[in-house]
Amino acid sequence: MTEEEWLILHPALMMRQIKQVAPATSRKLRLLAVAYAHYLESQPDYADAKHVSHLGEEVLEGRQTLDFLWDDSQRGWGYQGDWSIANLVLAGDDNLDGKVRSAFVFSVDRGQRAGLDVSERPMVARALVLCILANPFRPIALDPSWLTSNVLSLAQGIYHERAFDRLPILADALQDAGCENPEILAHCRSESPHARGCWVVDLLLGKY
Repeated sequence: MTEEEWLILHPALMMRQIKQVAPATSRKLRLLAVAYAHYLESQPDYADAKHVSHLGEEVLEGRQTLDFLWDDSQRGWGYQGDWSIANLVLAGDDNLDGKVRSAFVFSVDRGQRAGLDVSERPMVARALVLCILANPFRPIALDPSWLTSNVLSLAQGIYHERAFDRLPILADALQDAGCENPEILAHCRSESPHARGCWVVDLLLGKY
């Protein structure tokens, strides 16, 4: 498969292919799940998405365990009926890849059954895959000389505060540090959706 063929796939198939080239960590997959749940908060057929994304945040920040949140959601919040979103956040690591891929497909199917215009959903999901998992056809190595105090401060602020509007500023700081990598600079200056787990920020902060 070529890069051009991969880029036009449904996001679920993009993930299936990326697994063959550069398998994603469970952290990256869960960040992707949470980012997609955040997006679905604005969708009328996913009124519970805000609570689902909150579950993922609790796990990602280390405030709760998967087992605790799964038991709690089953008892009190009734998420067992909508496995496509809730389970992708709460799934054990061994099943997380499949859950996220299934959610991308299921959310479009669910919206279509509800008579909604869901043409935006695959585009958003694709943008989030590219933001968090990156393009496996263009691997990029970190140059330690880019890690100036200004670059690191900006990257940390963007990550912790979800201040993605600062990504263009990060691009400028990286150029000041000698980075001329077109993929890094273009991603930082892109108007596509960004999320925590952005591959550029994670690359700079040493997160995987």
